[in-house]
Amino acid sequence: MIMQMGDKILNMNRIMKKMPLPALAALSAAFLLGTTNLAFAQAASLGDVLCNAFANAKPFGQAFQWVAWAIGAVMTIQGIHGFRQHAEGPQNNPMTRPIMLWFGAGCLFAVPQIAGMVANSFYTTGGGGSMSCSVGSTGGGASLDLMVAGFVGNIKGPIIAFSSIVAMLSGLFMIVNGLVKSGKYGHDPRANSIHQILTNLGFGALLLTIGDNLNMMMSSVFGSSTVSEPTQSSVLSWGFVSSVGGGSAQFANAIAAALAFIQIIGAIAFVRGWLILKKVVGGDGQTSMAQGITHILGGVLAINIPAFLKIMDTTFGTNLM
Repeated sequence: MIMQMGDKILNMNRIMKKMPLPALAALSAAFLLGTTNLAFAQAASLGDVLCNAFANAKPFGQAFQWVAWAIGAVMTIQGIHGFRQHAEGPQNNPMTRPIMLWFGAGCLFAVPQIAGMVANSFYTTGGGGSMSCSVGSTGGGASLDLMVAGFVGNIKGPIIAFSSIVAMLSGLFMIVNGLVKSGKYGHDPRANSIHQILTNLGFGALLLTIGDNLNMMMSSVFGSSTVSEPTQSSVLSWGFVSSVGGGSAQFANAIAAALAFIQIIGAIAFVRGWLILKKVVGGDGQTSMAQGITHILGGVLAINIPAFLKIMDTTFGTNLM
């Protein structure tokens, strides 16, 4: 009975694999946004609601740890049973299976340490970077340009932060999935190949350190990890706007809001690009390497759209900025 329960628990990753990522995201969002919470009741704006959801998503990491411990306990019992089977019939029950089960169980019992070790193996630091949730001002002006700028500024920080927590939770899930596959490698090497194990661990570490990845990509593309803000950089300033409309303040506010919205789309595309590459390397899905790279590079350019526009303006000599 215990062995049957163990097999059912260890096969849960097959169900998770069949469930589409958008469905998991929708269920998580419904849980996070639908949970009764004093902080939600005190939310003053949409940005506050998103930041509260970002804060409530952090305990999901602890939930992954509990699941890992439960699976590790079952794998330990299976390992003991495997050693007994090996003693009774060495030819039909190789020693590698219980050894790998115990190795995987030990790693799952120490998921936080193992996750940090995997992340530090790919990066000099295992932190999540500078991702934080900050709610911007909602403005308060009566004109349409100020309303749009206030709304985009209010939701920009929370949406980017929420995207980062989705990436980090996805990375933690991949690391746990990779450790489970490593434990089952001795039992079924074809279904749990070294390639799949390394893919889950590698991309799990990558998504777990999403902030550091963004800084690395920003430094590679722009030579600096600093993200330009539309309100802090010179927006498009065509001369005919002031001559026709009598002032370009409204035009500048609208352009700044549009650029900020592009930065939001860029953050989402950056995270999605790494998830696409994981599917391509893992050999599942209908996506391609070109789609993943396009999302990543396009996301980086969109996140720092003001600096990108300045580069294009200087390159082509349009003098629009």
